[in-house]
Amino acid sequence: MNITFLLGNGFDIQCGLKTSYFNFYEFILNDRYGINIEDEYSGENFKKIDNIIYGQIYSTKETPETWADLELQLGEFTKIVSSNTDKEIKNDIAEKFLDDYETLNEDLNSYLKIVQIQDDTEIDTDYSEVLRTTTTFFYDGLLSNDYLEVHNKLVNNRAETFNYNFISFNYTNTLTKIFNNSENKTFSNGFNNSSMIQNIYSNVIYVHGKVDFFVTLGVNDESQIADNFFNTEDITDMIKPNSLMTNRENMKSSTEELIRNSEVIVIFGMSLGKTDRFWWEKIAKNLLSNKNNLLILHIYERNNIDIVVPRKVRKRREKYEQQFLSHLDSLDLGIEEINQLKTQIYVITNSTHILNVNLAEYLPELKKEVE
Repeated sequence: MNITFLLGNGFDIQCGLKTSYFNFYEFILNDRYGINIEDEYSGENFKKIDNIIYGQIYSTKETPETWADLELQLGEFTKIVSSNTDKEIKNDIAEKFLDDYETLNEDLNSYLKIVQIQDDTEIDTDYSEVLRTTTTFFYDGLLSNDYLEVHNKLVNNRAETFNYNFISFNYTNTLTKIFNNSENKTFSNGFNNSSMIQNIYSNVIYVHGKVDFFVTLGVNDESQIADNFFNTEDITDMIKPNSLMTNRENMKSSTEELIRNSEVIVIFGMSLGKTDRFWWEKIAKNLLSNKNNLLILHIYERNNIDIVVPRKVRKRREKYEQQFLSHLDSLDLGIEEINQLKTQIYVITNSTHILNVNLAEYLPELKKEVE
């Protein structure tokens, strides 16, 4: 049986990395322009910002907390800039926007390079037990009926080997570092069944690239950027699925194949945003192809979770189910298909079992300038 984890920026943040959009933007504003993000908006400060994208973020005072929000906002900025630009200079502004978009990617790469674990850092901790906990308890936290449904599907499928695969939507080396410092990646007696073997494949797929290698930041499709503003080749570069296909690496095809061949898909640390709609559609197709396949959504909420009032529990589950389902319009699903998907989606909130590693002692001090 193939069990595949999709990991987002919430995983890095859980490990202690300062990889939120807010961390990055705060650093750029202060380091490059001498602007404190906490200060009130200033026209003089705005004039200092020579990057269209950074300037738009500053002028709107928007501070989205996830990378998906940054990417969606990037697309919205193309529409704002396009609508406010005279026809005579539209080509020049479009070219300037693309140059600044490249700068954003380069800045992001440089920033992550200095906040991730450094290559020469020696880690003296063995994370094998963290991996065992992750592979055994990835569905712990479900209410009892849901837990039993998932558990029974796992132990009754006649598979003796559970293969765990990992797809990272992050650019950092965090997961690779954890794997490299885990002596054991194969465990017996999975799910309290002595005949089962759990085998972790540590060859992580970095679907959007990684630091110093094809950092891919953008939108999901043409509907999320301005019409008639960029030429076709440049549009391709801004649309993540297209960019992944044209960069002549196999991240996209490998990820599609892995999702297609997985019986269980676990999403952790990811926002269910529009800019990754391509992958939500691939997962939905996987579920629809086999009613026994499962999707487990791990959700993080800051506030304490209320399980006193049944209505609140139901509405919270339905909220995240709907977030996932809301990105599937292009599949033109019928009522029966939607109802089927709902039976295959399970929601866990604030799990402490998934790759719960504190890497703070191995992280570098944040430097005062982007290298």
